[in-house]
Amino acid sequence: MVGAVASHPFVATLAAVGDVSDVEATARRYTWLLMGAALVGMLALRANVPYAVALVVGAVAVEQTGLVAGPTLDPDLLLFGLLPPLLFDAAFRVDERELRVLFRPVLALVVPGVIVATVLVGGVLTLVLDLPFSAALLFGSIVAATDPVAVLAVFKHLHVPARLEALAEGESLINDGTAITLYVLLLGLAVTGDADALGGVLLFGREVGGGVLIGAALGFVFSRLTRIVDDHQIEMMLSTALAYGSYLIAQSVESSGPLACVAAGLLHGSYGRRVGMTPAVHRLLDDLWEYLGFLANAAVFLLLGFTVDLGSLRTEAWAAVVAIVAVLAARGVVTVLTALAVPDELEVIHSHGERLVLVWSGLRGALTAALALALPPETPSRDLLIAMAFGVVLFSLIVQGLTLPLVIRWSGVTRPRHPRPATARGGGKTMG
Repeated sequence: MVGAVASHPFVATLAAVGDVSDVEATARRYTWLLMGAALVGMLALRANVPYAVALVVGAVAVEQTGLVAGPTLDPDLLLFGLLPPLLFDAAFRVDERELRVLFRPVLALVVPGVIVATVLVGGVLTLVLDLPFSAALLFGSIVAATDPVAVLAVFKHLHVPARLEALAEGESLINDGTAITLYVLLLGLAVTGDADALGGVLLFGREVGGGVLIGAALGFVFSRLTRIVDDHQIEMMLSTALAYGSYLIAQSVESSGPLACVAAGLLHGSYGRRVGMTPAVHRLLDDLWEYLGFLANAAVFLLLGFTVDLGSLRTEAWAAVVAIVAVLAARGVVTVLTALAVPDELEVIHSHGERLVLVWSGLRGALTAALALALPPETPSRDLLIAMAFGVVLFSLIVQGLTLPLVIRWSGVTRPRHPRPATARGGGKTMG
């Protein structure tokens, strides 16, 4: 996969922000990051601005002053240190009944949808910017995964129909693994120029199938373990070990770590609840993963803001604009095709207004930035791809994120709805 973890994810986390041996300096830096995230969160609440958007804007503003040298987003830190808790949080706390009903449209968005979006974006960039098709396709895979964090917060606040919220949440659970797998395949094509269609299909199947099987198996085993333990602290440790363990084990055998983590979280949050958890442990684990997910999200968006290079964006402004338009157009096409592919009895998009909301809510976030930064030096047009990726991320988080409430109200899709059951409060992750 992308990069290699040196040892434990915590070591990667330390290495990403400073010398591992200087524990005091690392602790001091993270303390300031947490304080900054908390203060930005307080301001975002007062200003009624999505938290993720406020974090990115705040970090960019601080970085531009030059007064503080903030840590930057390291791809290994995101992929091995922060992504597992983000994915597991969303999977563990998702409403399984809603996800089961919407399984087919979610699957249409995250498998053929990701592939179609990758090809469409690649085609536009090749035609308009004259990029090599292999590099353009690679960029399409970089921007294929959506990031629903800011979106779900807006959806909940404005009482968007629950099926649209569940669709965005379900899509976010699986699209990371699909996009990363496609990225790995296309990275080899862009760097070497060799196209092995059969080998690519087999690799894709191994990544996806292997990841799901490993995650499901570990989720089942850990769910049975919680049944024989009656200590909430041990059960919390088991759950945390499952999140990282499923991800790392799948990675070690060249399968999809993100999909393994999602499968493990879904099984542990549904089957595990029924067979091995008391109501008190339900609540404790929900609170644990809600906090860990929130903490990881705060770190991700702050690091993303510190990493943005506005100078490169100004230099490649035209290419960034083309990339933004291509991503929005591809999202629109995929949304229409998904609606057409879903039978009437499972229809989840009831109007043109809802379709517009689904298109405009397809934000891109830290995973897009991390995949771009992880491109090896020999990648064709590497600097251009990175600049375009950051342009897409900033536009989607700031412009789309801030205007999404207006689009929802203008589209008239706001509906009163009943709150979710307390045992399935729903999560949310950072990438996409």
